[in-house]
Amino acid sequence: MQVYYAQTEKEIENLDTALNELNKSAGSSIELYFYIISLLLTFRDLEEDRIEMASNKMIPSDDDLHPNTVFIENIILKKLATNKQIKKYFSDSAFNWFDDKEIIKRIWNEIRESNYYKNYAAKCDKSLKASKKILTDILENEISVNHEIEQIIEEKNIYWNDDLEFIVSVIIRNIRGLKTAVDYADEKIELYQNDDDKQFGIDLLKAVLLHKDDYDKIITSHILNWELERIALIDRLMLHLAMAEFFMMPSIPARVTINEYIELAKYYSTEKSSMFINGILEKVYLDQKSKGNIQKSGRGLVGDI
Repeated sequence: MQVYYAQTEKEIENLDTALNELNKSAGSSIELYFYIISLLLTFRDLEEDRIEMASNKMIPSDDDLHPNTVFIENIILKKLATNKQIKKYFSDSAFNWFDDKEIIKRIWNEIRESNYYKNYAAKCDKSLKASKKILTDILENEISVNHEIEQIIEEKNIYWNDDLEFIVSVIIRNIRGLKTAVDYADEKIELYQNDDDKQFGIDLLKAVLLHKDDYDKIITSHILNWELERIALIDRLMLHLAMAEFFMMPSIPARVTINEYIELAKYYSTEKSSMFINGILEKVYLDQKSKGNIQKSGRGLVGDI
């Protein structure tokens, strides 16, 4: 959707240019994945530095001499630090969090003062379950909602503008899905789960670029006493994308498509857009299906409207 919107705003209709932009945008998502992983590892490094500085005081306290190292010894962070793919990203990437060290250090101190971190440190539980929970707590309570982190990310890469919340959710899912503390040195994170996922984005973008005028004609037939140009551009483009799924992707149920674009409308458009999009898409689908222009099959028939 973002690539389609950008191409429309630039008035660029070159298919190769659009597909290249899609590839760059998708590829940047996995870079953000590693960048967020590197933030967790940076927090670990800051904690290690803090403990070392405390132990080197002229008159160290008992806590300084016997520090709580539960976070430093987090078994998931240890495994991530040895992962070959992650290490390669760090060595190749120009991005690092120490460019914003003072901000990150302050955020880490705020995490250490949080109730959930204090409870974790007090229990000193180094199990896989506890290791998973503290990382997901940090990701959910701090990284995904911190405006300073969001601003740093936006300044690093324009493609990361809206990806933070989604990428954090993927990392959380992957952490929660870990079954054992095995060696992750050779494990790889792939951009796509399979070739079908990759092809989906390509096919969807091709369809809207090639058939958007046809989709506009269909939309016009369902907005009586209303002009096409009065529809918010982002709403119109979302309608195009949903219609492309109706016509070109028989295995995707219509209700799944409609629900996806309702959620996108809630996030990207106006308060009333989700209701508008729901209404238009239901009319379009039922009308075009009755004319034989939409043919769903297999799982695409599940919950058909």
